[in-house]
Amino acid sequence: MLKEIKISNFAIIKNLSVEFLPGLNVLTGETGAGKSILMSALNLILGGRADTDYIRSGETTATVEAVFQIEDPALLNDIRAQGIETEDGELLVKRNMSHNGKSRCFLNDGNITVATLAKIGNRLVDIHGQHDHQTLLRPDTHVVLLDLFGKSKATCQRFGLEFADYQSSRRDLESMRLKEKNRTERQELLKFQLSEIEQAGLSPEEEGELKTEKNILQHAEKIQQTVEQTLGQLSESEGSALEQLGRAQKEIESLLDLDPALKSQAERAQTAYCELEEMVAELQTYLRGIEFNPPRLEEIEDRLAEINGLKRKYGMDIPAILAEREKIAQELDTLGANQEKMDSLEKEIKRREKTLEELATTLADVREKTAKKFKQDVEKELRELGMAEVQFGVRFDYPADPDGFVHFREKKVKLHPGGIGTVEFLFSPNPGEELRPLIKIASGGELSRVMLALKSILHEQDPVPVMVFDEVDAGVGGKVAEKVGVKLAKVAVGKQVFCITHLPQIAGLAKAHFRVQKTVKDSRTHSTIVQLNYDERVEEIARMSGGETITPATLKFAREMIKK
Repeated sequence: MLKEIKISNFAIIKNLSVEFLPGLNVLTGETGAGKSILMSALNLILGGRADTDYIRSGETTATVEAVFQIEDPALLNDIRAQGIETEDGELLVKRNMSHNGKSRCFLNDGNITVATLAKIGNRLVDIHGQHDHQTLLRPDTHVVLLDLFGKSKATCQRFGLEFADYQSSRRDLESMRLKEKNRTERQELLKFQLSEIEQAGLSPEEEGELKTEKNILQHAEKIQQTVEQTLGQLSESEGSALEQLGRAQKEIESLLDLDPALKSQAERAQTAYCELEEMVAELQTYLRGIEFNPPRLEEIEDRLAEINGLKRKYGMDIPAILAEREKIAQELDTLGANQEKMDSLEKEIKRREKTLEELATTLADVREKTAKKFKQDVEKELRELGMAEVQFGVRFDYPADPDGFVHFREKKVKLHPGGIGTVEFLFSPNPGEELRPLIKIASGGELSRVMLALKSILHEQDPVPVMVFDEVDAGVGGKVAEKVGVKLAKVAVGKQVFCITHLPQIAGLAKAHFRVQKTVKDSRTHSTIVQLNYDERVEEIARMSGGETITPATLKFAREMIKK
């Protein structure tokens, strides 16, 4: 329910704060007192368009705040999904707008978008009158109301989930078919690439080893010359290092009898001589192994060229090429399994199509059967609301779809997230006029009464907790006015209803009665709203029934209205 609303600098409202009650809340007042402004402020807080013309003259900003008490667990969960916490189900909605056109929205001080506010607002309040929230002006809501009446909403929701899954499967299949179209070419390319890499027989260390061998072969002559020169200096030339080291070793050994302390030096000299001998032997062996092999050098260069070609195609180095080989092999496996997946998905889609066809045709049959009782009940309610010659109808249209899979009444029909076909309410308020779409011919007052009739027969199923009726009393009076009030009171059982009215019969049935009035202070016009006590209600209803001159008779009538 709407517990409280605060308005600042909005049109002729300077500062306004008012608390409301559950059940039927009635707002009365002279024409132009500001009742429509109050509705505009409520429309703003529910995500409606922020029109800067509503900012009070001389001010730069306007603010509207509302406190709602929410009992719907699903709505509370959706609000928490926006990152907004609520304490005891209480929700503070705030909307600021400024002359620069900027508008800011808040839920419990958390910043949200206008679109989010509008989605939540549509689940908090239905405004029926001259505002954008007139749900009857949206034909897409007609099927929702029909499903509520026929208790087929759950079936519709199940269909919607199945339809979403079906659409997802179709998109997956189309994607796979697109891949399949190029699959053969892709497979051939991948097979060639895999074969090219595998035939190369690469190993991670090969490139480094080849480069080392190439370097040796390219400089074999220089290496040979240097090794021969080194061998000459070490052992083969006169006065070589090995010869001199041998003499030095013998001379140190000859001194051991004179000083045994030189024993360790003699051993080191012997070790050095042996090491040098081994080095010479190894160099001689190495020298014999040096070869001048141009064919082998050419073979290595060809192999390195092959590796460089693969690197340009598949990776920076041999490990990267081998990793790419694994990726190619995996993709080939995937492509090979693609046809199997497509076959399985096609079977799944056929199964879903059968389920959707059954659900859609069942839903269409239920809706058409429901429409007959729905029409009768709505017409009955409208006649009791003073529209004696009214006709109401529900039109079904089933657009054909030659490529579709749903067969309905011997033709293929188009499928959509809500089932098959479209639903639109038809209306004829006067005798002799043909039924036409409700949206095209109904006046604001007629729309309000149609919605009141719908709410009367749907009040138990309708989840929206707050309803506002503007101009619901247009063109009625007397007994019909009483029936309008009774129906409003019926709708208000378990809900909160606001009604802007000029009829004392409706005002007398209110649980809470508010008067909107306009005053002039310091050359500025102000609009205020106050809740009336019993005596004030009697006076207000007397004024509504008898004009400005209040008589004992009008006061008595007012008391009877309230008592009744």
